[in-house]
Amino acid sequence: MSNEIMLWMESGQRRLQEHLVGRWADDIWLVNPKSSKRRAVYLRFSITSIPLKIEIKFAVWSMFDCGQWNMEKDQGDLRRNLIIIIKWLNHFTSTIQSLMERSLEQWEISLRSYIIQTGQRKQRIQKVLLSTQEYLKYVGEDRCIYLFRQLYRAIQDEYDGRPSLEKDLWDLRTLGLAVNLTDSHYTLNFTLISQLWLRDLAKAFMKYSIATRSPGDSMSKLQSLRRFSQFLVLQYPTSLSSDIDRSMIVQYISYLRTFNLSDRSRKIALGDLRIIFETCAHQLRIEGITREPIIFSSDFPKPMKQLTREIPGKVLEQVRKHLETLDTTTLRMVVILLECGMRISELCSLPLECLICDDKHDWYLRSYQMKSKKEHIIPLVNKKVVTAIQVQQQSIRERWGSTCPYLFPSRESHTMPFKAKVFANKLNEWATQKDIRDSMGKLYRFQSHQFRHTVGMRLINDDIPLEIISRLLGHSQLSSTQIYAYKNAAALRKELERVARRRKVVNHLGETVTNNAQASDSIIQITRQGIRGQTLPIGGCGRPVTSGDCEHANKCLNCPFWLTSTEDLRGLQAFYSRAVQLREKALERGNQVVVKNQERIIPNLALRIEKLEDTSMDGSLTVSDLLTQLRADCIEIESELEEAREQGRFVLVRELERIVEDLKAKITALEGSL
Repeated sequence: MSNEIMLWMESGQRRLQEHLVGRWADDIWLVNPKSSKRRAVYLRFSITSIPLKIEIKFAVWSMFDCGQWNMEKDQGDLRRNLIIIIKWLNHFTSTIQSLMERSLEQWEISLRSYIIQTGQRKQRIQKVLLSTQEYLKYVGEDRCIYLFRQLYRAIQDEYDGRPSLEKDLWDLRTLGLAVNLTDSHYTLNFTLISQLWLRDLAKAFMKYSIATRSPGDSMSKLQSLRRFSQFLVLQYPTSLSSDIDRSMIVQYISYLRTFNLSDRSRKIALGDLRIIFETCAHQLRIEGITREPIIFSSDFPKPMKQLTREIPGKVLEQVRKHLETLDTTTLRMVVILLECGMRISELCSLPLECLICDDKHDWYLRSYQMKSKKEHIIPLVNKKVVTAIQVQQQSIRERWGSTCPYLFPSRESHTMPFKAKVFANKLNEWATQKDIRDSMGKLYRFQSHQFRHTVGMRLINDDIPLEIISRLLGHSQLSSTQIYAYKNAAALRKELERVARRRKVVNHLGETVTNNAQASDSIIQITRQGIRGQTLPIGGCGRPVTSGDCEHANKCLNCPFWLTSTEDLRGLQAFYSRAVQLREKALERGNQVVVKNQERIIPNLALRIEKLEDTSMDGSLTVSDLLTQLRADCIEIESELEEAREQGRFVLVRELERIVEDLKAKITALEGSL
């Protein structure tokens, strides 16, 4: 080893040792206190090489210090694997000054050989639940190898004296970014980009990206660059930044088609690449990147109509049937999701003190929306949800006191939030155990965001105004809520039936009159004087005035032109009751004239009432009819809105604006179902 490297190692190891103070300076560490339930675990650093001992101790300390390992958790596995690693390091005849003397791959080969030769290798049969809800079994790596990788990378990162943004691994938590702690990915890994020029380009872009965009967006862009790097390795192994042109992109588009990627994934891959190249060329002014457009909008897959992804009703029935068999934590999380429709990151990061009770004893849930970077308040109407949260709060306080800031802490550390991926895995494993299937008989796979869509669709189908749903879900723009305006087939049919009942008009024979939908509207009758006939207290006259004098004067009840609609039901029912009572009194007094008149009237009224109360559909009303009605309603409300604005009636203006917005959303949704 050269003197220069030795000096670097010595100075680097002095930095490592500066962290090992107090009890961490000892060679024996008690990592979890002795209790009645657990044995005390001691980590003994009996490494012959002093410099190597400093490195290993520093690496273990850093894992505890950053919260990746928990001091309160049983660390028996850590102790056993660390003993194997220390014995392996001590068996080398030549003194090792630093793990950096060899690459990670070289060390792994040596360690793997050692544990096999000494009979200490433990093959772990692991299984993972695939997206098909089928388990795949495989032989996992020995945990001792995993542990050594963690230690090596911690030491390597500390020795790397370059500024953080010059390294190949960026820990976003150390850069002061608001990372999503419910996710497991905090690192931007540039080592998977093979081309050095593309790696430098990626770092230059990411310096700009993390200052202007979210950490999640930066990770997406880096993933797209990795995919492009793989393409270059296969198709253009000697390429440089100046070789990127339109013909290369055309081949890349074809390359993406060879993978089983969704249209959305291909669109993201191309869109990210276009943003990166254009930003580097025009804003960062990086030499060698063409300033000519090389990715066009026509290159993107045609967007498909986005429908909501709510959990099907049949699946929800099975969920509620087996809900009590979920483990306690997952059960409470599902209960909250089904009521509030939160994003999974918002649920996992709920603060312990998340409940608010006002002076009216109404309950609210307080959360933080990372996507919009704002606090959000959700009214809680369901008392079962409030109870579930209160019980969870009590459980956390009893176990952790005031040291846990989260309602649902991580299994690894109570100072970190629950992991979103863990929730999804536990839910899908449970769904497999309970054999939850969709209407096609296929095992159902849950996605956390489906709960949000399910709540949105439930509110829409309950006719909750779109503006209210937008506020409940915490959308910053109403357009984000409009995807929920789509109604499923059953809800659409109910809407058609509702409008059909509202529009239904019958004549004296009980036949539906389709071209006189507003015959009973007194305002319409007045404005149509000279077109229609009599203006009646109940119903309306469908006989044109141009037909001459009416021979049915005062005998409208038997008139074939007397039209009544659903809106007249109350009046007709009252009229019918009076006619029946009058007939009974006439019978008592022997007045046959009155009896005869009422017996002509009563059947006609009964027929009208029966037909108007019939809610079945004859197929004559279509989605197009409903659209026509909604558009007419929208035009009418917009006219009233303009009038209200001119009169300065601001309260009415806000209400009418909400109604117009809701009508337009319904129109848009119905247009998409044609």
